[in-house]
Amino acid sequence: MHTIHNKLLSPLLLSLALLAGCAQQPAISPEDAKDGLLPRQTGLDSVSAAYAFDLSGAKVYLEPVGVAYNKRHTNPGSPLRAEDYELSEKDLARLQELMGETLSERFLAPRQSQLVADKSEADYVLQLDLSRFALGAPLDPQPWLWRVYTDKSAYGVLSGELQDNSGNAVMRFSDRRDIGDNFAGLGLAGRMDRFTSVTFWHDMKVDLRRAFGSLDESLR
Repeated sequence: MHTIHNKLLSPLLLSLALLAGCAQQPAISPEDAKDGLLPRQTGLDSVSAAYAFDLSGAKVYLEPVGVAYNKRHTNPGSPLRAEDYELSEKDLARLQELMGETLSERFLAPRQSQLVADKSEADYVLQLDLSRFALGAPLDPQPWLWRVYTDKSAYGVLSGELQDNSGNAVMRFSDRRDIGDNFAGLGLAGRMDRFTSVTFWHDMKVDLRRAFGSLDESLR
């Protein structure tokens, strides 16, 4: 009887193991399937790359970072406008520099790869985007808002596509980011911390390091 039970149980356990293995496999998008990119296990929302993708010793050109803002509805009695929550040209330049620094530190350096300023010298071209981007408060100080508290510095969807010098996509990734999320505080809403441009740029740097660190692990 014990032997019969084992014979019945073994196929069941095998089926469960196969189902669990299938459930753990990342889904492949139609766009990735068309370009021959395979999904990778990741801590980000999604990462896909070409088979046996290897970026070792490569030169990478970073395109200007794209930012698309989440639609914001202003309160009728508020002096703030939707554009007060957008990045200035100076802020965009700083974001571009920060993206390059953290990408190099956490993703390129471990592969002995580097960013180059001349696109014609690059082996690969990378486009990074922040979509649905929303600041917790205006970065520029306002005379009537001398102290502002938020539960996070910003929110956005960070995505990227890496192409070889023939224009073929060799890697894509995407991840929703709560930037500077103060989740360790009061209840489900988290705690409110003071928002300033200093805290925003600090939180952005920490979050980008985490994102590119996760991307690095996904492709090892």
